[in-house]
Parts: sequence; structure tokens; C-alpha cells
Amino acid sequence: MTDNKEAPREQTRSQQEFLKAAEPLQQLVRAVLREERDVMHLRRRSEIYQKILDHVRQRIP
Repeated sequence: MTDNKEAPREQTRSQQEFLKAAEPLQQLVRAVLREERDVMHLRRRSEIYQKILDHVRQRIP
């Protein structure tokens, strides 16, 4: 029986940079990406910019 476990994947350069970032910045990026995923398949994204701006304003004084 063969072992189907995948070898651990090497992180991309962007993943490495993300992990180096401060936690508040990581949270901001995650929040923005979550908003984008929520509207990814919709044709109209009129509110996405406001939602992203709101996240930035919450985390950057």
C-alpha cells in the first residue's frame, strides 16, 4: 500500500513576507481578503471598496 501523504510544500515568497508582517497587518490583510472572497463571484462589487476602507480605518489610527 502506498503512502499518499504529500510532502510539506515550500512557502512562496509572498507567504514568507506575510508571515514576517506584524500581527495587526496580517489581520488587516485577512479581513480584506475575506471581504473580497465574499463578493468574488458577484458581478457588482460596489461596496467592496468601502468595506476595505473601513477595515483599514479600524486598524490604522
